[in-house]
Amino acid sequence: MPYTTRQSSLGVPAPSLEIVLAMLAWTVGAGGLASGFGTVLVALGLFLTAYLWIVRRRNAAMAVTLHPERKRRMQRLIIVGVAGIVLLPSLLSLVGYGELSIAVSAALIGVLLIQASTVLEERSLVATGALVLLISAFGAFLALSWTGQGTGASQPVIGMGAGLVLWVAAMRRLGILEDLSRRYNLRLPGLR
Repeated sequence: MPYTTRQSSLGVPAPSLEIVLAMLAWTVGAGGLASGFGTVLVALGLFLTAYLWIVRRRNAAMAVTLHPERKRRMQRLIIVGVAGIVLLPSLLSLVGYGELSIAVSAALIGVLLIQASTVLEERSLVATGALVLLISAFGAFLALSWTGQGTGASQPVIGMGAGLVLWVAAMRRLGILEDLSRRYNLRLPGLR
């Protein structure tokens, strides 16, 4: 019996994970900018998220029903992710490294995306998680190298960079990038 079965009416559409995480990351990144510009960026992010959510809902063939063991593994990953995002910033502040809280949270998301690739049998999550890890490492470098800036220098870079990576991954899995490349006769790497 296969661990995963694709059916048109059952299960959770796989790109939901990327869409939700992208909106959260984008909102955190825009929160580090000036209030007017940050608000405009949050509104644009909400618009893109709503568009992707509508496309995801229309594409019922993407539904995935997980084997009960894989479902439990995915639930554990989500619980670890939520607990880590809630607890890590306060723990880092206690030891004097509060400026790294956003970078470490983003790195946790990157690692969990790589772990989720084995559960969902989606290899593209490895690349997505690796890119989020690279962005978080660069953000950590910014946070540590600019004294006195705190998370202000790295928060927009990490949040908006990770949000863009996750949205592009969701668009690729939904087939939007393939449609755009066909429509405008573009050659994008990794697309047919």
